[in-house]
Amino acid sequence: MHMDIMMQNVERMRVEDPVRFNRLVQEGMAIELGIISPASKKEISAEKLKAELFPANADYKAVSQGVLDGKRKIVEGLVRKLIDDGKDPVDIVTNALMPGIQVQCEMYDLGLSFVPEILMSNDAMQGGIKLCQEKIGDVPSRGNIASFVAEGDLHDIGKNICAAILKANGFKVFDIGRDVPKEKVLQVVKENNIKLVCGSTLMSTTKHGLIDTALLLELEKTGVSVACGGAAVSKAFVSTFDNSLYTKSPLETVHAANDIIGGKKKWNDFH
Repeated sequence: MHMDIMMQNVERMRVEDPVRFNRLVQEGMAIELGIISPASKKEISAEKLKAELFPANADYKAVSQGVLDGKRKIVEGLVRKLIDDGKDPVDIVTNALMPGIQVQCEMYDLGLSFVPEILMSNDAMQGGIKLCQEKIGDVPSRGNIASFVAEGDLHDIGKNICAAILKANGFKVFDIGRDVPKEKVLQVVKENNIKLVCGSTLMSTTKHGLIDTALLLELEKTGVSVACGGAAVSKAFVSTFDNSLYTKSPLETVHAANDIIGGKKKWNDFH
């Protein structure tokens, strides 16, 4: 009976949160092979992440904690006071709001938090950003990212999670949707100054859509690569075609976007 319940929960995670499911499977295999220790993740805690990423300033740290806790009203009150005290709104976004979501994303990537926490933290941060925008106008985004699910695949939970985390980290995300043909991706790239495309699929039968999209973007000389992920995608698979990079988690996608938009790396540097 207990085994049946456990298997039902595992299947529910596989369907509702495939990114986390796939990561846990990979980690379990790595532990079995002795590549990583099961205790290694326990060495990382929320407090250690906060010590590393939170600001030293007490007022800013309170904002970061509010974002991490997903408390929008608290964050808005703290940000409003900082603005009234003459603090630079851009500095508030960068050094008070962003660290909170960064810690939450790190925790999610390690399996220490879940999708609802990500969404609540993002909502709290957006409340603070809105106040800063009202003070100085639109806060410039860090760059335009396009997100899609490969043609033939209707599973978009992973895409939505990744898009939410990219937005939370300051990127403007153009969500093209699911079951997207390569021509539609090309159109969005050309019309919106896209710097990176994020493509995913949960089905092995639709992986070719990622290949076709990456190659079309290369043939059209867009200069835009495709970051590929999803349960059906592996680093070995992505390494078989050009103009692509493999990101195994939403946070890794954020890091890749930062590198590419910052001009530090090109797609083939990720292989």
